[in-house]
Amino acid sequence: MKNAPAVTALIALITASTPALAWSADSASDAEQAKRQAPIYPAVQEAAATAAGYKEASIEVKSTAHQVTIAVVNIKLNEGSTTERTAEASRIVSACANTIAGKPQFAAAVIIHVDYVKRLGGSSTEVEGIDFNKAPDGSIKLYLT
Repeated sequence: MKNAPAVTALIALITASTPALAWSADSASDAEQAKRQAPIYPAVQEAAATAAGYKEASIEVKSTAHQVTIAVVNIKLNEGSTTERTAEASRIVSACANTIAGKPQFAAAVIIHVDYVKRLGGSSTEVEGIDFNKAPDGSIKLYLT
């Protein structure tokens, strides 16, 4: 066991470096996946606007490999209740989920997040954010804490 300290040091080095390597590999693929999703944004934006009865200019879409975020900007419902926003967000998410269903670019997406945003000039204030998660059966469900 003369080499035990060297073996221990080698194992510690490998263990410490492995998560960093795996994380950086995942980050690159996540970024690439998000780029592949971008061409679908206009269809998602249109679906969300139609579902909520807004102009497309009121809807912004962005994503990561695992999450689609829909921002609803400067609407009257910002002054409404959480219950009203949640009901509307459910309609938006249903329309968006139907739009991305079966598209391989969104196969890893497990969250659809709806942000209600007030924007004045260059500053934005989030009124409320509502999450919907993909259930094991593939349906999208409101996330309740």
